[in-house]
Amino acid sequence: MVRRVSNPPNPWASSHVEWLEEPPEAELEIHEEHAKSILAENDSPDVGFRWSLNPYRGCFHACSYCVSGDTPILMADGRTRAIRDLRVGDEVYGTLDCGGGVRDAVRTRVLAHWASEKPGVRVTLTNGTELVASADHRFLTPDGWAHAAMLDSGRSRLVGLGGSEADLRVRSVEPMGVTLPMFDITTGTGDFIANGVVSHNCYARPSHQWLGFGAGTDFERKIVVKVNAPELLRATFMKPSWNGELIAFSGDTDCYQPLEASYELTRRCLEICAEFRNPVGLITKSAVIRRDVELLARLARDARLHVTLSIPFARDDVARSIEPGASSPARRFDTLRILSDAGIPTGVAIAPVIPGLNDSDIPELLERAHAAGARSAFMILVRLPGEVLPVFRERIHQELSPERVRKIEHAIEELRAPVSLRPGRPSLGGRPGGGRMNDSRFGARFRGQGERWRAIESLFELHRRRLGFDDDRTEGSAGKGDDAPTTFVRPTRQLGLF
Repeated sequence: MVRRVSNPPNPWASSHVEWLEEPPEAELEIHEEHAKSILAENDSPDVGFRWSLNPYRGCFHACSYCVSGDTPILMADGRTRAIRDLRVGDEVYGTLDCGGGVRDAVRTRVLAHWASEKPGVRVTLTNGTELVASADHRFLTPDGWAHAAMLDSGRSRLVGLGGSEADLRVRSVEPMGVTLPMFDITTGTGDFIANGVVSHNCYARPSHQWLGFGAGTDFERKIVVKVNAPELLRATFMKPSWNGELIAFSGDTDCYQPLEASYELTRRCLEICAEFRNPVGLITKSAVIRRDVELLARLARDARLHVTLSIPFARDDVARSIEPGASSPARRFDTLRILSDAGIPTGVAIAPVIPGLNDSDIPELLERAHAAGARSAFMILVRLPGEVLPVFRERIHQELSPERVRKIEHAIEELRAPVSLRPGRPSLGGRPGGGRMNDSRFGARFRGQGERWRAIESLFELHRRRLGFDDDRTEGSAGKGDDAPTTFVRPTRQLGLF
């Protein structure tokens, strides 16, 4: 199916195209890449895996943070430069987590630089340092990353270079009441030193913009293929530092999208996992996975494997309108049965739950999944960060009636209602006087709040228990049981006799 070009503005591009007439058809483009690495490391506390793998960037399935410009950034030469004046390729200092609460300052390069406008928040430290940032910008604390708006005056402490612990304690967090030009960068370490403290930089549609593509139809039709993925995975497994942790296949985009039928990169990576008996968790919404059922059964038998099918809609026509490039629900349930019959542990993910559209499907989805052999289940509320929101809105406005659209948007805002904060603390965005469409906070982004969300959770739990689904699931995880002992075995070469 050919779709017309539609991309929200790319904040990292110097220009954005606005079509004066009907936009052209969005044609499939394949870009081959020799990647430098294949495993992505995750440190989010609400995601149940550390390592993920995907041979593709972008997805044919088509499923629909910043600081003030004058903030000084520590450069690799020891000097500082305002973040607004940084350029891609500049060398700055980031940090490397050495474990045990120790981080080393290391040199890294700026990979991307962009600007936006957001309401300002002023964070003042006890040493007099003032940090002006957006409410959702994250700073490093001894307890992990924390949004500026969630820092606690008098109690929170930031991590930085030099100074005593007391010097870096937060004295106050104040909303400035004005919208300011804000800037952010992406670095090789994922962070940088802003005004002496460690600051986080900014993961599928938004990450496509790192490549100069758009987050809309470009994400769906300009697919980057990491042709050397299997070789990189083998090289990783041969390193003495690799200890056989579970690898989640997919994570960012679907590893079994249609291109996999010809490239077979996911299959080749799974063959290497089977050879080394490395545990795997896999999540997909594609029937292409059927082709690898024998390989997956061997991996489940000799190592550890769990496959989750993402099936958020019960009706094929509704699924086609929201996920136009993905396999139909009927084919996904049939795929679930084929995998289960082969002895592969399977589960179902009702992801995403879109209130007002598919929350009423939950009982039927669980019933059909259980009949197909699934024995674990979880659900995730729809997430609409950054550039995903306009893509989602465009899709539902195209496919659904105005009344249905209003019902869905109102329901999402109800489940993503602004958090009640102590007096004087800024909120995390949203419409003035109204709700919001997303919540990026760890522990809150996969689930909602309020009476309506509790009713959805109760509905899910009632039928999960009735059907006997396992309770040991992790929301947001591609696999399960990743705390179990590893089955990983590194083959050893036998020396010949001379």
